[in-house]
Amino acid sequence: MSIPSPSQLGSSPPIVHPSAPPAYFPPSVSSDLIVASYLPVAALVVHIWDMLSNVNADYKLLTRHRLRLPSIVYCISRLSTLACLLASVVTIYTSAFFGQCDPNFNLSPWLYCIAMQSTSLLYFFRVSAMYRDHKPVVIFFFLTWLGILGGSLSSVLIAHIQGIGPTKNCLGRAEKSFIWTSFIAPLVNDTLIFIAFSFRLTLIGLPENTRFKDAFRVIIFGKDLPSFSKALLRDGQAYYLTTLVLSFTVTITFFIESIPSVYRVLLSLPNLAIINFMACRVYRRTKSGMYRETSSLELSIPMAFHDCARTPENSTDLLSVNPG
Repeated sequence: MSIPSPSQLGSSPPIVHPSAPPAYFPPSVSSDLIVASYLPVAALVVHIWDMLSNVNADYKLLTRHRLRLPSIVYCISRLSTLACLLASVVTIYTSAFFGQCDPNFNLSPWLYCIAMQSTSLLYFFRVSAMYRDHKPVVIFFFLTWLGILGGSLSSVLIAHIQGIGPTKNCLGRAEKSFIWTSFIAPLVNDTLIFIAFSFRLTLIGLPENTRFKDAFRVIIFGKDLPSFSKALLRDGQAYYLTTLVLSFTVTITFFIESIPSVYRVLLSLPNLAIINFMACRVYRRTKSGMYRETSSLELSIPMAFHDCARTPENSTDLLSVNPG
């Protein structure tokens, strides 16, 4: 997908302010560019607010647990998302302050790729922990993660920036025939993760002879599940459904030709911010041991990235409990 360049626009209205980039586009395109440019700003503000709101939680997470791969990925996810949103805002609003637009200096797509991949890797850690006794499932979701990587890289390789007329400002461009892969791959992955997550928790909490109708009711409402499983199911479903709905909306919007292309492309930035917000929220809650069931059998967090010490006498992994 590409935003029309000045050379493709034919006759343009008289340029009143030659130094203003919108002056080199028709009025309709200029207004779309101006309005859409606020999307990265809004996403950046939300992400900064989320990071500041969780400074204390992040500090405890990094100082009270050993620094392992999931924690490193978590930090990369947070910082790369911040860097991606910040780079997008800088490219749109302040690129002129750094000299003439350089087509070879385009960090935003690469930062977007890193942010999306690290956030998706947090999903993979969660699913692989839940299905650690089912290696084919873990391998399958690792392959879907590689699919997201391939989709992100394909969009990065065909994305570039160009100058706007004689101004020093930059404008991003990409080919629609390739960029759609960066939307479809996460959507498919989010759908499969939601199904796998709900199925696993439901299977753990149900007896073997449960009817399909009752199982469906459990998946939707968490009926008859232990409080621990119900809390984990509801929180996980809220997260995955939010991610799934956002990915679906952005993907569908991308293919609606009647919507200005600048909106269709820049919607991916708020989508990235919200997905990162939800993924990191689930990670922090799980890592901190927020989900616990007070009963004679103490259940610890069923996550591979939970580093708290446990002993067989007082803690049993929920996902090791056989149904029935």
